[in-house]
Amino acid sequence: MRFLSLLMLLVFTQACAQNTKDPVPFEALWKKDASQYGLDKDFLDRSEQGQRALISALTGASPIQDSKSIQRRWTTEERALSRQYLSKELEKMGLNTIELPYEMNLPQLNKQQNPAKGTNLYAVVESTNGSNEYIVLGAHYDTVEEAPGASDNASGCALVYAVAKAMMQQKQRSKNLMIVFFDKEEIGHAGATAFAQFLLEQQYNIHSVHTADQVGWDQDGDRNIELELPGPELKAVYRKHAKTFDIKAYRTNETGSDHKELRAAGFNAVGITEEYRRGDTSPYHHDPEDKFETINFDYLSFVSYFVFKVLVGLMETN
Repeated sequence: MRFLSLLMLLVFTQACAQNTKDPVPFEALWKKDASQYGLDKDFLDRSEQGQRALISALTGASPIQDSKSIQRRWTTEERALSRQYLSKELEKMGLNTIELPYEMNLPQLNKQQNPAKGTNLYAVVESTNGSNEYIVLGAHYDTVEEAPGASDNASGCALVYAVAKAMMQQKQRSKNLMIVFFDKEEIGHAGATAFAQFLLEQQYNIHSVHTADQVGWDQDGDRNIELELPGPELKAVYRKHAKTFDIKAYRTNETGSDHKELRAAGFNAVGITEEYRRGDTSPYHHDPEDKFETINFDYLSFVSYFVFKVLVGLMETN
């Protein structure tokens, strides 16, 4: 039995080694690919530095405002400070940010949790051709009460930040990119529900919605991602671009994030995450150890670029 266990462990180890990508040539591959969009190494390095600073501030590893630090994003004050920080980061890019307070009763919440109150934050990277069509990219910025929330979901916020920064560099954008930071995902997906209602009420012409949640863990180094309930079109385009980098974009039936509410409202929505269902995911989900130090920034930086590349491709389609 011991020999058989050792043999199985050896086979598993060899399989992992075969799946692991050498980080140096892989980084060179995707950064060379990025040059076609005018994103040079200096820009990408600065973008990753920005992601590090953002996650550091949102998790208490560094001050978020003057000398003030937060350890989580749960209370009204903590979420307000987080929102102010995110707003300033977007304004540095030249974007105008808008806060959308909401208050609503949600049937999935108990009497103590209702009405759900929060504030979403959004901005628009405008098209260059006057289009009225929008692609939405979002991530929730709140945490559970117990956790700093580096993976869940400062990593998703950092992805949205990096994609917006790269999209601002593009001379041609045939669709608008609406970026949004959802409040209170951890309380019944309240922010996403409210934002879906806002999009419907304002009658926005939405091409698709993409939400990022937990995109900072890749222990086996294969750079794979999961797509949560993508429609056929979105699954096809993500997998098409995945082939460029010889990675997998696995489809899952996961409904535990904001894309669920956008889909329920009738939008073409997909969730983007690390290999959550396949087990290569942060072991610190909703845990006090979900800290800045646990984030794989090489992986986060790549997935951010990958999502950017997908969205640029979608902007080129009718």
